[in-house]
Amino acid sequence: MKISFITVNYKSEKYLEACIASIFKNVIGIEFEIIIVNNDEKKIRNSYGDRGTIKILEINKNIGFAKANNIGAKMSKGKYLCFINPDANIISSNIQDIIGEFERDLTIGIIGPKILKKNEVQKWSVGKDLNIFEIFRSKLGFAKSREVWNSSKKIKVDWVSGVNMFVMRDDFFKVDGFDENFFLYYEDMDLCKRVRFLDKKIMYFPFFKVDHQEGSSSDKKYDQKLQYFKSQDYYYKKWFSSRDYYLLKFLRFFYLNKYKINRD
Repeated sequence: MKISFITVNYKSEKYLEACIASIFKNVIGIEFEIIIVNNDEKKIRNSYGDRGTIKILEINKNIGFAKANNIGAKMSKGKYLCFINPDANIISSNIQDIIGEFERDLTIGIIGPKILKKNEVQKWSVGKDLNIFEIFRSKLGFAKSREVWNSSKKIKVDWVSGVNMFVMRDDFFKVDGFDENFFLYYEDMDLCKRVRFLDKKIMYFPFFKVDHQEGSSSDKKYDQKLQYFKSQDYYYKKWFSSRDYYLLKFLRFFYLNKYKINRD
């Protein structure tokens, strides 16, 4: 088995069929499997016929993005793991070029494609490590990551988005997969950082494209923002100094108050 596509469904079933169809349409000449981990309370409708390449694992409760992907990875057989959101569609047929990058350069651990949203590059789909200085620069409109996601050339980066990433199977399990302390958000940055500690490169490969529909798994935007901050807190405690962590908390205090006022 060459590639295992792993996708986690949570309230995104209306997008899932298109995602699966895009894999069958564009992944040609390579043996693959698809593993769907269902975090939703209701079972997935089996509309995929007798396709033996598809496995559905019914969890039927939301155990989190990181944990569900780890379960899917443990079921997989592929030399390469491709994590893809159910609301993302592969629109390029040159997946052999991704495999070729791995096989030509054994120091590559993870590759991220160009992720498009409404025909434009999705912001913050790839970039520099999101340290406190990068956060400052982003608020001022001068984020270094902007140069990365707008690049038309393949380049070495600090992280790529979990919306769609290709990972060497051996490297994924060497670092024990996604950190399950992340329920949602930041688990992709964290994985990339740990793979880099294996002296492996994280590469942005803009010649392979994915369309991100960005279907929302929740209508509670404020709750999603709080979950984002919870994961950000854990990431900063794990990787940065106490000074940076408390500076981040200080900045966020004003942001949340402003957000609440606008929300009300």
